[in-house]
Amino acid sequence: MALRCLYQGSAGELAEIIAQGQLVEELRRRFIATHGAKPKESESASWGGSIHTVVDLLMGNGLEDVQVLIELTAPICDARMDVVLVGSERETGEICVVVVENKQWSQVRPVLGTQMVHVPNAPGRNPRLHPAVQADGYRQVLRDFVPMLRTAKVMSLVNLHNMPAAVLETIRGDNQELEGGAKRTRMYGQEPEERERFAVKLTKTLSGDKAYDYARDLLSARVSPTESLMTAVAKSVRGRSVFPLLDEQRKAVEFVKAQLAASRQGNKRVVLIVGGPGTGKSVIALELLAACSKDVLKVAHATGSRSFTRTLWEYAGIDKRARRIFRYFNSFATVTSKLDMLIADEAHRLRRHAPGTGLSQVGQLINAADVPVFLLDEHQVVRPGEDGTIQLIENTANEMKHEVLRIDLRNQFRCGGDPEYIRWIEQLLGLVPGEPPRRWRPLENYELYVAPTPDAMEKFLNKRATETNSSARISAGFCWPWSYPRRDGTLADNVRINGWNRPWNVKGDEWVGDKPPHSLWATHPGGRDQIGCIYTAQGFEYAWAGVIFGPDLVWRDGGWQADISKNHDPAVEDASDFDFLVRNTYRVLATRGMRGTVLYSVDRTTNFMLGNLGARLLDYDGVLMNPS
Repeated sequence: MALRCLYQGSAGELAEIIAQGQLVEELRRRFIATHGAKPKESESASWGGSIHTVVDLLMGNGLEDVQVLIELTAPICDARMDVVLVGSERETGEICVVVVENKQWSQVRPVLGTQMVHVPNAPGRNPRLHPAVQADGYRQVLRDFVPMLRTAKVMSLVNLHNMPAAVLETIRGDNQELEGGAKRTRMYGQEPEERERFAVKLTKTLSGDKAYDYARDLLSARVSPTESLMTAVAKSVRGRSVFPLLDEQRKAVEFVKAQLAASRQGNKRVVLIVGGPGTGKSVIALELLAACSKDVLKVAHATGSRSFTRTLWEYAGIDKRARRIFRYFNSFATVTSKLDMLIADEAHRLRRHAPGTGLSQVGQLINAADVPVFLLDEHQVVRPGEDGTIQLIENTANEMKHEVLRIDLRNQFRCGGDPEYIRWIEQLLGLVPGEPPRRWRPLENYELYVAPTPDAMEKFLNKRATETNSSARISAGFCWPWSYPRRDGTLADNVRINGWNRPWNVKGDEWVGDKPPHSLWATHPGGRDQIGCIYTAQGFEYAWAGVIFGPDLVWRDGGWQADISKNHDPAVEDASDFDFLVRNTYRVLATRGMRGTVLYSVDRTTNFMLGNLGARLLDYDGVLMNPS
């Protein structure tokens, strides 16, 4: 996994492109080649209107050798930084990195009590994340996830080249109560004295010495994956900010926090946060939990997943408090003391009707808190009775006379931070109307393989996990019976494929020797040699994912055929929508990996189809075929 950008070159080289009037066209060409689509007009306008204002300062102050990286993709998601300058630190000669966030705004006003701003007459939705918070988020993520920068000089600046000083003053850190690095992030406006201050800051910080070498080293540097969600739980419970949230994730957190203030005035709203796998929904949930705990507010985190909730209990490590904070959806049938905030994570697992009450389960959760927050992905509904849809939540809130505020997440934090893989899986499984399976286009940040046997898959994953000192798990469709542990403390090899036999994860809540209960299969090292199912994989992540397609979903005559008779999950045995549920199931299983995925189907025709889509092929020993 490495960093990538749209353009890399010295300030002098970039100045020549700008002088020739070719900047926007050159960046558009590179964008189409990289992303397979045209950039938005707003992006092109930003390139043409802002980049030259930074290059002019570099060229006018003897910094023509400083390397300029345009549209550098953040190391843990697909958010892109406007401009990153790379050179030597003046005092030490070591690598120095300056993140510059460009804004063409001329007018802005703070949204008091938040780290948000309102930008009048600008395209897009208001309010927006404060630019200093946005820039500092990029600084943090570079420091936290690029080991070579952890002891280096990394700073963030905001270039507001159209903004009058009087307007800029209203959103400076002291006036808007910004915190931490955002408060220390310098912002520069349009007046000559502002541009001079910007230039002085750059010249005091940067030198062009060794800039090319440092930029080359940065773009080829190792990137560590994001901290595991589960290992961060204990920090969140204690009220600490855990993750360097970027752009829309940070905006979502600030937006929800603002609703707490509004609820004090009697303006209760329901917040709906929607996003696909790895867009940071659970990270946002834990960050909100940390913020509420820090402010000594009454807060609870609820899910419909037994595995996910019990794992949260385990990793929080303080059982009584954890069990009070981390709860199930069905824990709110009666409300004795209203919460300040209820965070309903994985809300796609909500059920339409709550047993024994007159309210729906959604209605119960809305009643339980001043600010109810629902986080969901509609494509993760995998069993009958789960009905947590956007429409259900919106309709229930409207019936209860509450406004619904919706946030849609785009940036991917899982799957190498690249949404292309998730889109490819959705197209493969026929979950995108009108878009059939397409050939795989190799990505820099994510690896995809097809194995000829489950044994080859296992050998490859074990080797990858050892080489990278990371986690790997194999999961499968629920196409084999699932037995309880034997009396002698061993597990039956239920998953049997042509002489390759492995046990499912432990059935039950007790340890079996060194093998963890099913709720810890995805996160405890002892789960590595068992096969996980949808109920133990959903909601979790690991570095390397292996996915076994069972005979319940096969490829025939140019399309998928679902066969409920081949599925052993009691929860779906009478499901009228099994075809939809089983394709969602394999989507979930195939989007757990952070670095790469290996696919295999027990059906030869299906595995042949997967192998013909362009993924890299493994041989029978789990070795890459034709590595060149």
